[in-house]
Amino acid sequence: MTFIQESDMRERARRRTKSQGLGITDALKQIANKKLARYDIFLSQTIRDAEIVLGVVDLLTEKGYTVFCDWLEAPEIDRGEVTPANAAFVRKMMSLSETLLFLDTENADQSLWMCWELGWFDGNNGRVAVLPVLIDGNNNYRSREFLGLYPYVELDQNGKLKVIRPIVTGPTGITIIEAPNYRSFDNWRKDSDPINSMIPRSSGVWRPLD
Repeated sequence: MTFIQESDMRERARRRTKSQGLGITDALKQIANKKLARYDIFLSQTIRDAEIVLGVVDLLTEKGYTVFCDWLEAPEIDRGEVTPANAAFVRKMMSLSETLLFLDTENADQSLWMCWELGWFDGNNGRVAVLPVLIDGNNNYRSREFLGLYPYVELDQNGKLKVIRPIVTGPTGITIIEAPNYRSFDNWRKDSDPINSMIPRSSGVWRPLD
């Protein structure tokens, strides 16, 4: 298993901007300039992470996914203001997206929008996962607070996205895991019941996943 590293995303972003002769924001806008009827991924993120976001968007698009990133697609939307108009726009674009990935970084907890986006998408779609970007050298992800309710995304040995259900301990203090407790991102996003496919059975044992 491999977590996405912050240094790798920053380096990926810098390679892209250097090859294009563009700044971070312009490179992001170039990626987002084609309007689509549907998106594979709604990337919930903070503008404070512009360089990391560029690296992540570049990674996801390289793997063949279409990605919506709202402050790139609609620069007139001021994410610093929470208004009914801004919220309506974001809801519309989330409704056109198949999944939501919550880009969990050091700056994510400062966002006015990300928790709201996650809650709205969870209630209306269910295909929500956390995409951790870890500081260099950190290979352990401990999700904070309510993020532990959601599966998270790593890269498998072939560099493909996989969705993992965090290991939890029951009230008796015993954790029994029926391996594997993960599935490919593509299988998860196409599942008709993405929530129940990643939760424990009533016995407390994880159900097997493909």
